[in-house]
Amino acid sequence: MRKTVKMTKILAGVILGLGLLTCPALAADVPQEITAPYTIEASHWSREDFSQTANPAVFTEVFDRDLYNAIRQTLVDENTENAKKAYTMVSQDNYSDVKRVLDRMAGDVWYKSYVPTNLMNYWQYPDYFSVRIERLEHYVDALKFIQPVIDEVKLLETDAAKITFLNDYLCNLLEYKKGTSAGVPQIFSEHSTALNGNCSSYSWAFQFLCSAADVPSFTITSQNHAWNMVYADGRWLHVDVSANDHYKQKYILMKETVDNRIDENPAATAFLQELLVPGSTK
Repeated sequence: MRKTVKMTKILAGVILGLGLLTCPALAADVPQEITAPYTIEASHWSREDFSQTANPAVFTEVFDRDLYNAIRQTLVDENTENAKKAYTMVSQDNYSDVKRVLDRMAGDVWYKSYVPTNLMNYWQYPDYFSVRIERLEHYVDALKFIQPVIDEVKLLETDAAKITFLNDYLCNLLEYKKGTSAGVPQIFSEHSTALNGNCSSYSWAFQFLCSAADVPSFTITSQNHAWNMVYADGRWLHVDVSANDHYKQKYILMKETVDNRIDENPAATAFLQELLVPGSTK
């Protein structure tokens, strides 16, 4: 009997190991904390059905209500001490699309899929998907560098004033040059002249600023360009800081629509809008 139990445990360990190698969540980081073990008892878990307040038109086969609830629960819990995690199931076929949605929200913090170390029956649910918030160590100095700017932005009375201020601030730090790039730690640090950067450099840097200033925003891309959407004055608007800097004017600053730009994933964009501001696309 003891040999049977021992063999069962060994087989379970092997199966769990194989699951970790084949599951799409392998791309996710493993958290540092180890808490009491738990097992999955349902196909998804969230304390609230946030999807009921969202525009039902944004839900698709990939971006469904369960995914919405799991990510939204993480956003709601971001500044709380609640240790529970919301999870759902994301198939390997859909994992890349969902990961890109998380990447588009990244700013002063990143949202990453992961598998907790205390999940005991992961091998039974290889499509397990949960989100955790990660504060990047190499962003610490950048956050300190922009803190006086963020403090000033938060004193401004209107969304338009805040976004214009951040746009102008970034234009002073970067100079548009196709084929070059500059990262957040480089941009938001001491340098005597403007750094060269492409459209992606501008969009990620602007996302970093908006996130730090608590302005709902995300990155948006076409086939060969990147810019941002921000939520201001009760609506989602386009901001293209790289174009604004390149043409030395407020070319695309809080515009409802933009010409010559085709969103490469409008379904994901609509899902993000509702995720960050429920009901905003109704």
